[in-house]
Amino acid sequence: MIISVDQTTDFVEVISRLEEDNPFACRLISLYQSYKPDLAFVDYWLLMGDMLNYTGAIARSGSVFVLFLTDETDLEEVSSFMRVSGASEILCDGKYKLDLFDMRAHSGVILRKTEPFEKLDPYARIVQPDIREAYYLIVRCADRNFIPPSFEDFYVDVNHKLRHHSMSMHGVREGHRLAAVAMTVAESDKSAVLGAVACDPDFRKNGYGSAIVKYLTNHMLEHGKTVYLHRAKNANERFYSKLGFTEYGSWCEYSRN
Repeated sequence: MIISVDQTTDFVEVISRLEEDNPFACRLISLYQSYKPDLAFVDYWLLMGDMLNYTGAIARSGSVFVLFLTDETDLEEVSSFMRVSGASEILCDGKYKLDLFDMRAHSGVILRKTEPFEKLDPYARIVQPDIREAYYLIVRCADRNFIPPSFEDFYVDVNHKLRHHSMSMHGVREGHRLAAVAMTVAESDKSAVLGAVACDPDFRKNGYGSAIVKYLTNHMLEHGKTVYLHRAKNANERFYSKLGFTEYGSWCEYSRN
């Protein structure tokens, strides 16, 4: 059974009881704490099993869906729901395979860090960058694994989430230029999902990328949050391995052809 969530439902409490320290649970909690269900562009659903026990959750932002699934989730029911949802993208745990015949799937690895870095670069000039400056650095570093949204969409979403403390963004400055940036794309009380790590090509091989990842990771761990990140297949393997991130699982993204 798939139940629509309204303001009277304690969506965060239900997810937390299932498994709060999980990257997909984190994404749903973070989105809900940023955008409540009375807004037109978001929707939330809870999944319920035969014994009237909760088995997962779904969130929609625009036409992008994020699924928090468990071993008790009825995947056939979820697949049927997603086929008629009008989704352009669906992100979920790669452990669970959905029957979405009209969408193509690609996957990657979920990495995790639970222990802080002992040594940080004492010379790195850590700043909270301007959103516009961070955006254009991310655009400059974009590749086939990540297509940035428009500046307007990025600015509105990041500005809103920063004000609601559901994400964080930090950078390293070299002189008057932003050399590297990293942000969390979602945060809950127990978890944080790291994303949008970018280092200016002019400043690479100087340790700025690893410096900002270490700083942001330690900042999250100090607040009791496990740090996760979604790595594209065969991308940045050596970089994150050297930083001590370990494999947690896999992610799968379905998208329209």
